Amino acid sequence: MFLDAVLGSITPGLAHRDTGDVVADLREVMVRAVDLLGRPPWGPLYQALIGEAQHNPEVAAALNQRFIQPQAADTLARLKAAKEQGQLSPDFDVDLGFEILSGPLYVRLLVTQQPLTPAYCDHVLQTVFAGMGPQPHP
Repeated sequence: MFLDAVLGSITPGLAHRDTGDVVADLREVMVRAVDLLGRPPWGPLYQALIGEAQHNPEVAAALNQRFIQPQAADTLARLKAAKEQGQLSPDFDVDLGFEILSGPLYVRLLVTQQPLTPAYCDHVLQTVFAGMGPQPHP
């Protein structure tokens, strides 16, 4: 019940739009996520859920099913659409791209506890998409 209440109030605001600019669309959701998770009450609650999930299989399964999988599916769908629209290289691996985009946020949130900021989201996106965009043909 508690897990449903926490995750149910976070998830609706984290859906990706498709404006035709994948970087802007990803940034919009990343900034919303870091705004929620970078401060109380959601940041500490989410950290506690992740911690509990490490030794409680029921919490891990619920967290994965109710939050992580839906968010991943939404991001993957946006990346796939961008790939189909030619915004990403044809050989772009959307699954790996998702992991590369989300990994730095989780490291800051759970490991280093450095600030999660819109500027950091911009840095991650600029770094990642410098190598993921379509390459000009010679």
